[in-house]
Amino acid sequence: MRVFFDASVIIAALLSQTGGSSLLLKYAKIGRITGITSQTVVDEVSNKSKKLNKTKEALEQFIAESGLVVRNKITSEEISPYLDLVHVEDAHVIAGAKLTKCSHLVTLDKRDLLNTKIKNSFTPLKIVSPKELLEEILSH
Repeated sequence: MRVFFDASVIIAALLSQTGGSSLLLKYAKIGRITGITSQTVVDEVSNKSKKLNKTKEALEQFIAESGLVVRNKITSEEISPYLDLVHVEDAHVIAGAKLTKCSHLVTLDKRDLLNTKIKNSFTPLKIVSPKELLEEILSH
């Protein structure tokens, strides 16, 4: 199972070692799932360093040790097909999941990504919350 991680899930894992987001990163580290993100997402997490009370280096180290495969930055050209379909700030996440051939996109963005309209717009890509993904993993 190839899973693209949104910044919200990486940040949640950073803030709580016992939550579902953290468990998903542990699964990525041990190879139970293939966890993928992009340098664009890594930059998004790094840009929140002050808010998270961590250094950019500490955040990048966390991601480096997380077991996630980091794809290079998503280009404007790669994002453009999705700009009219999702919120402009989320287009790179959909592009990243599609470009890396992921079966799942895991996010905590209820408003812009975890709504039925968006979830149904990108099939066969499954856009799921950490809880939904864990339920799917554990049912197999």
